[in-house]
Amino acid sequence: MRESSGGPFHGNLQDPSKKVHLSVGPIADFAVPSSLTARSLQNRIPSGDSSVLEASLVLDDGTYTVLDSSAVEWTFSKPSLSLQNGKLLAEVMPKRTSVQVTANAEGFTTRFTVFILADDGSVKGTDKDHLPDVLRSAIELEASGWKDSEWFGVFYDANNGWLYHVDHGWVHTTAGGTGAAWFWNEQQQWFWTGPNLYPHLYRNRDAAWLYFFQQALPKKIFYNHQTEALEKLADR
Repeated sequence: MRESSGGPFHGNLQDPSKKVHLSVGPIADFAVPSSLTARSLQNRIPSGDSSVLEASLVLDDGTYTVLDSSAVEWTFSKPSLSLQNGKLLAEVMPKRTSVQVTANAEGFTTRFTVFILADDGSVKGTDKDHLPDVLRSAIELEASGWKDSEWFGVFYDANNGWLYHVDHGWVHTTAGGTGAAWFWNEQQQWFWTGPNLYPHLYRNRDAAWLYFFQQALPKKIFYNHQTEALEKLADR
């Protein structure tokens, strides 16, 4: 580092740990923005409620600068959201749905998804009545009929008791039940599971407890606790 006598100081400084660097002077090399990050403080917003929006510029030195929400252009994939005083406002919705939020600032763009929960008073008597209680909190996805359960994953609801699950294929369900539910498919026949059990399943035909190895997908492999052996299902 050099300094010219009588001239303005410029150069690079660092703290004793050598982790913090500072450039000063007329030829200082300042950090520049490299990307934009944004989020909603709540990614699940009750119907009619609101959540604060945050956005930051990520700099090329690993630090970030928090932006005022008014300096960000926010757009939404559905008109069920609006912006007021830096808060995301959700309309009262008759069903659970997902909305993609896009943030633009300083030439950068980023996206994230928020879920609007249904108004409790409007959920009763809807087409969810055919679903087991443990699946009625599933979030509506952008594609019509597709839903995402926190515990069971993504499935297509045919509105007649049949679901197409991304891991288990076509599955028949029965309405009602608390804490868990019965499901039927051609390979396992009747099995029982729920939010506090899955990926453990109870198979009725042989009274066996199974464990579904989600990490083995796309292969469908189960561990049978009764036989202490693995079961691999053929693709259908």
